[in-house]
Amino acid sequence: MKAFLSAAFCSLVIQAAGQAATIHGKVSLPAKPAQSAPASSYSRGVYLPSAPGQDSEPAGPAENSYIVVWAVPVDQPAPFVPPKEKLEIRQQDKTFVPHVLPVQVGSTVGFPNLDPLYHNVFSYSHAKRFDLGRYQKGKSKEVTFDKAGIVEVYCEIHENMLAYIVVVDSPYFTRADSEGSYEINAPPGKYRLFAWVPNRSSEAVQLDLTATGAAIDLSF
Repeated sequence: MKAFLSAAFCSLVIQAAGQAATIHGKVSLPAKPAQSAPASSYSRGVYLPSAPGQDSEPAGPAENSYIVVWAVPVDQPAPFVPPKEKLEIRQQDKTFVPHVLPVQVGSTVGFPNLDPLYHNVFSYSHAKRFDLGRYQKGKSKEVTFDKAGIVEVYCEIHENMLAYIVVVDSPYFTRADSEGSYEINAPPGKYRLFAWVPNRSSEAVQLDLTATGAAIDLSF
């Protein structure tokens, strides 16, 4: 999945007043669900929510790079930091690219159609419910995400299309690399550290980040 990774999402560096520190570590994802199809889907107008799967195979590089890690300030509100590049989930080869997109609350995401056919992008998720209707190649529509949470995105026409938008209430977030390693730059202070991958969430870790940084490994 690393090929889908834009530098804007790989590591968010905040130019804040004062000295920045680094949170880094590795996220362990020991197994993946046995089924090859998405655990949640949309079929014949019915949304089928995610169901727990049975762990059977070791996680590979693709699964590791779906991992999103973020740190939420405890003692002060998180500033909004506009993205350096336009946020997009492309409709390409009947696939949403990227499969997982982390964004900060208040961000706007575009959904350009690059296929020579119609798509209909929608979500029934609690964090954001929308339906962009059908539109053709060369067209793009946008959605602003104003609430933290996981947004599962589907296409009404192509049932196997699925993407996740991870909306976090902090500008201090990143995606893990193919080894599960991550790095976040943030001002010193108290944080709660989270990790997520499709159908899994880690427990929050309390963190007192000093100027020397912190090394924290996470697991699901």
